[in-house]
Amino acid sequence: MPGHTAPRLIFAVAAALLAGCSRAAPETARPPARSAADLDYVLVGPRGATAYASPPAQPVGAIGTRLEHGFGFLASGEKTVGGRRYVQLQDGRWLAAADVERVRPSTFAGATLAPGERLQLAWVTAPTATVRATADATAVALGTRPYHARVVLAGACTRGFCPLAAGWVRASELAVPTLAPRPGEVGPLEAWLDVDLASQTLVAYQGDEPRFATLVSTGIGLGDSPLATPVGTFRVRSKHAVVRMDNLEHTGVELYAYDVPLTQYFKDGKALHAAPWHDQFGRARSHGCVNLSPRDATWLFAFTSPALAPGAPEITATSAHPGTVVRVHGQLVAHAAL
Repeated sequence: MPGHTAPRLIFAVAAALLAGCSRAAPETARPPARSAADLDYVLVGPRGATAYASPPAQPVGAIGTRLEHGFGFLASGEKTVGGRRYVQLQDGRWLAAADVERVRPSTFAGATLAPGERLQLAWVTAPTATVRATADATAVALGTRPYHARVVLAGACTRGFCPLAAGWVRASELAVPTLAPRPGEVGPLEAWLDVDLASQTLVAYQGDEPRFATLVSTGIGLGDSPLATPVGTFRVRSKHAVVRMDNLEHTGVELYAYDVPLTQYFKDGKALHAAPWHDQFGRARSHGCVNLSPRDATWLFAFTSPALAPGAPEITATSAHPGTVVRVHGQLVAHAAL
């Protein structure tokens, strides 16, 4: 499917890494050694790769597991053996460095809101956004704003344009988060999350107060498609430092397997999680999960319940310690999809 490439960063992202959420491995991988904003992430290159229990001095004839192009993993170190450089994965296996491509995780980060601060911001999701003197496509251009730039709105969007302190920007070039009413089951001081499929935004609330807002990438499917992010009100069921997601039990499909940091499941197979392999937040591109930049995933992982103890790999919500409410609403629109 056609892609929207961010001008700031160029990523080696395979089609198989559309952030699919078909399945998580039964076990949780070891927690990453570094923060999510500084992940060392690798993708298997076009020739594929072999995963070894230990790095062989001579790979010809060495026994290992074959991995396909596009599989993605967290790396934990490197070593040279027999003149060949190897990358160690979080699960302890080794890949030849020549067979993988390193990914630079997105540096995008949402906005933290002070108590009482109004939600009057937006982000540029077009390659560039033109600021015009009036709300008219033929008006004088005053300048531009780059991809993922955060802008402060001076009022409500109208007639397809959004006002800034000086000038107007096309609404279709922006992702604009909006205030949402607190769900009935959420207490007046309770934390909860609101995901808007139409704007591809997420707002974190403390009761009725917005405390954080950002861009997301939700599922590319519509309606009941397995690739759609489900609409409804849920609770975080479990939180995992890292999970291995794959579809290796399927046949007749393009296979994928990859490590997914800071995962928060809220419905069967659907989760909020860091997506270090892309920078297209504000556009739908997942197989149903809610993709977050590594920095945003770190913030939200600390904000939601249940709390994961330092160094612990995972935690499951209970009736005594319920998970944070996650409400998903809206309808995916054409400009929000790849």
